[in-house]
Order: sequence, then C-alpha cells, then structure tokens
Amino acid sequence: MAKHRSFKLEKFVTGVNNDLLNAYFTRKNVTVPDGFVFDRNNIHDFLDGISDDGKRSYIEEELQCINDIADRARGYLEQAKRQYNITVQDDEPSETTAMRVFLHSEEAFSLAFDFYLYVVYSEKLSHHKFDHNNCNVAEDRIALLKSAIEQHFKDSGKSEHCDVRYRTHNGKHIVLIAHGDFMKTHLIFKDGKVDIDSFRPAREDMLVFDTRNCVLSVNAGGWSEADKKRYIEIFGNAILGIDQVPEATFNNTLVILEPIKNGTFSYTGNDDVESVDLTEVKVKCRGTKVIKVTINCGDVRQAFSDLGMSMQDAEYVSAKLRFCIKRSGKKPKSITVEIKPPENTKLPEKAEKEIIEKYLRDNGVLLT
Repeated sequence: MAKHRSFKLEKFVTGVNNDLLNAYFTRKNVTVPDGFVFDRNNIHDFLDGISDDGKRSYIEEELQCINDIADRARGYLEQAKRQYNITVQDDEPSETTAMRVFLHSEEAFSLAFDFYLYVVYSEKLSHHKFDHNNCNVAEDRIALLKSAIEQHFKDSGKSEHCDVRYRTHNGKHIVLIAHGDFMKTHLIFKDGKVDIDSFRPAREDMLVFDTRNCVLSVNAGGWSEADKKRYIEIFGNAILGIDQVPEATFNNTLVILEPIKNGTFSYTGNDDVESVDLTEVKVKCRGTKVIKVTINCGDVRQAFSDLGMSMQDAEYVSAKLRFCIKRSGKKPKSITVEIKPPENTKLPEKAEKEIIEKYLRDNGVLLT
C-alpha cells in the first residue's frame, strides 16, 4: 500500500469526528467504553489495548490509508461523496470526510483510494507514445486487458490472480493493477523458537492513457523493464488493436534536456509562473575517464561557473527545476519537477500540473 510519510496518528485523530471513530472501531469489533472521547493523548493507549497484534496492525494500517486519502486526494473525496450521495457537514476536516466515505461503503472508499493511488503514482511515470489512437475501452476490451495481464503474471510465476480496476479522469483512462511478486522467505520467532515463513509481496502498478496525445504512461512496481514492456504490449493489443507495438513506442524520446543545456530555457516565468530555478543536474563529463557529477544547490548555473565547467560540455542525465507558481493574494507555491530523458518525468499530480507541463512544453523540454 502506498503510504504518506507525514502520517501522524495524533493529528489524524483530532481531525476525525469522535462519533465516526466510535463507529469505525465498533465495526472492527473493538469495544469502546461508554463516553470515551478519542484524543491525541489516549489514542496510542487505546490501540495498545487491542490484544490481537495482527488486528491492531491492520487497523493502524487502515487508519493511515484513510489519513493519506484525506491528506493528498481531497478533490477526489469530493467526487466520491457526490457520486455516492454522502452527506457531510459544512467546513468539516478532510479526515472526517474520508472516514465518512470509508464507513459509507467499500465501493465509495475504493473510488477515493484508487484516485489517491493515481495522485501518488503519477509523480513518477515513464511515457510511451503510440502513432495512432483507436482507443476502445468497451467492457469486453477491458476484460481482455485484465485477462492478458493475469496471464502475464501467471507465466512469470509472480501471481495467480490480479485485481485490475479501471477509472477515467479528465480524458485519461486509468488502469490500476494489484498483483503478487516472487515468493520470499524470512525468519520469524514463533512459539519460543526461530521458524521460516514464506509470503508473496503485493505490488501496485498503474497505466494511464491520455487520449489527447496518444501517450501511455506506466508506473510498474520496482521499475521492472519486463513488466513495463509487457504492459505496453498488452495495452496496445487489447485497447488500441495493435498486433505488434512498434519499437519506437518503447524507446521514443518524450522529454529532453537540450534547452537547459544550451541556455534557451527561460527561467523568468510567465503569467502563471513567477520564476523557475535549476536546483540540480546530473551530468557525465568525458575525458580520460567518464566522471559522473551531481550538482545540487540553489543556483546550478552559477555553480558551473564557480567550478570552471561549461554547461554545454557535459552530457546531461537528469535535471530538477523548482517552479514558483503565482497565487492570487498568497505567497507563490514552490513545486520541484525532475526531468530524466528519454521518457521519465517526476511531476507531482497537483492542481498546478497543467501550468508546469505547458511551461515545459513551451520551452521545448516536454515534447508531447
């Protein structure tokens, strides 16, 4: 399960309506004393009172999941509550809304959670452009896609079954795949002695097809090249009707660093962007040996000058740009973007994403 590192149980508890927390634990068959009020000072003692270690761990994981949706997918909580007619109070904390969605139904929470995964996994994708767009997402084609994905993981010895979910958002077709990985073993301490336990780790992958530019974006757990290539082939066959995916689709270049290297990239901003700073570059310098250098500082261009290096002489591997996005009546918002050719970008899935993509496109970095 994708997790948000900033999770604090104490903060989460203060944001959730007490009656909803009571209803949550009652549903989990955990007794809540009459009149008990959850707060940041007693929540850990309450959880420690659950004698079943496995059950307590599961609850803590689930609460973290609810928190993460509240923290990073608030807009999609609104979509879930509208779609499932979930009544909320005016100006209630997002943690309370997330708990309402969870308690409403598995379907409502699944919708919110899938879009939370979309937010998280969209931050690092590889992009692959098809030459044509004959996108067919009828039920039988989605079923074909699911069957082919399941067969791939069976053949590779990773998973007997997959959970494939299909969603749409702003002209994008989103496919989320939960599947197993290769079996692993580890030592455990059980009944007073060391034993061996075997388990199959779970992975979550995501495919996003943008009908506007015919680009399939892939986030494959562990960045397995074999899985990524097979996903592209399966999607091309099942949804686009392509018998054989052209080699260019696997290897085409969708982002480049030449505008940053040759000095044509504009750092001055526009109507939506106050300014852009180059905060990191990774380069290869070729001489008698190949030297790999990472320069990370507030002003990379000045650092090149201080080091006596030319920005044009090095071979660029990746770069990070810090965008300061204008906000009416507020301090500009800072967002850092990583560019790694030929097809990788690390761009947060936020409201400002379209502004940043347009800026990169206008400056010749993003080619789609």
